[in-house]
Amino acid sequence: MSDQPSASPHLYPDQPRVGVGVLVWKGDQLLLIRRAKAPLAGEWCLPGGSQELGETLFQTAAREVREETAIACRPYTVLTAVDGITRDPRPQGAGPEVEPRVRFHFTIVEIMAEYAGGEPQAGDDAAAALWADRAACERLVTWPSIKAVVDLGWTARAAAGQGK
Repeated sequence: MSDQPSASPHLYPDQPRVGVGVLVWKGDQLLLIRRAKAPLAGEWCLPGGSQELGETLFQTAAREVREETAIACRPYTVLTAVDGITRDPRPQGAGPEVEPRVRFHFTIVEIMAEYAGGEPQAGDDAAAALWADRAACERLVTWPSIKAVVDLGWTARAAAGQGK
């Protein structure tokens, strides 16, 4: 452990944090960001972030999308909720009784939203932002839990007769 201040206020929490991931749809395209910061720095993900005191989940979703991408959106339903838990590596030579320290712990509510305006511009926690069709999503999104949510979103859209 370092004496340096942590890069994230969410590093080594004493309790889980509530956050959102937002699937913003513009026709047959989904809004993606490349994360600039931990956790998942460099990964293509959904825009999202932590809920602030007094915000509803839909307010959090709209704010985070706007901060990270300059896109306005209209959240309309909760798709699913997932655990986002990252642990430190187990110390070398440590037995199973040694529990690795929790680095990040989020309960992430995945929210579907419709595009309402703007052009993607990376901001806040995003290094890049873009619209991606299904093939591009399959190529860009590689983190397993995020890929599963994105796939679930495409399936939900198809079942509702939206998108391809």
